Amino acid sequence: MGLNTFHEELLDRARPVWNAILSHPFLMATAEGRIPHEAFATWLQQDYLYVAQAIRFFSVLAAKAPASLSAGLAASTNALGSELRLFESMAADKGISLHDLCMTPTCHAYTQFMLATAYGASFEEGFTLLYGAEKAYFDSWTFVRRNLTAASPWQAFIDKWSGDSFRRWIEWLELALDNLAAAASPSLREKMAAIFLLTGQYELLFWNMALRGERWPV
Repeated sequence: MGLNTFHEELLDRARPVWNAILSHPFLMATAEGRIPHEAFATWLQQDYLYVAQAIRFFSVLAAKAPASLSAGLAASTNALGSELRLFESMAADKGISLHDLCMTPTCHAYTQFMLATAYGASFEEGFTLLYGAEKAYFDSWTFVRRNLTAASPWQAFIDKWSGDSFRRWIEWLELALDNLAAAASPSLREKMAAIFLLTGQYELLFWNMALRGERWPV
C-alpha cells in the first residue's frame, strides 16, 4: 500500500473535526428540509461577510504565489464576485437583509485568522488554509446533496458547492498542496498541518454560530 499524499494525511489527522462537521445538525436539518429560516439566514448573512473578506485573502495569496499557481488563484479571486452576487440574489428572493450587517464573534475571529495567515505566514500556510476552507465546504454541501429528502429552497447553494466545477477546483488545490508539501521542510509541513486543523475547527464553529444564532454579549 502506497504512502498517503499530504492532503490525505491532513484529512486523516483532522478526522474527528471532519466527522463533527459532517454530522452537524445544521447540515442534517438542511438536507432534511427542516432548517429554521432564521438559522439559514444567519449563515447566509455571515458567509456573505466572510466571502467579502476572502477576496482580500485571495488577492494577498495570489500576490505571494509562485508563477505556477498565480493564474489559478487570480481566476478564483474573480470567481468570488459571482459568489457575492449569488448571496445577494438568494437573499433578495428569501427576504433576507444584507444591509448594516455586523460580524458575529465567530465570523470575526475566522476572518481575522484568515487575513493574518495571508499577510503574516508563509504562502504554503495560507494555501493550506485555503484548501481546508474549500474542502470543508465541498464535503459539507456534498453531504447535504446526497442526503436531500426533497427539493430545497437553498438548492442554488447546494448545487454550487457540490457540483463538478467546484470538485475540479478542489482537485486542483489538492494537487498543488501536495506539490508544495513535497518541497517543504518537515517544520513547515507541521505548520501547514496546524493551520489545516485550525481551519477545520473554525468551519465547525461557523455551523455552530449559524444554528445557535450567536451574538456579541453586549
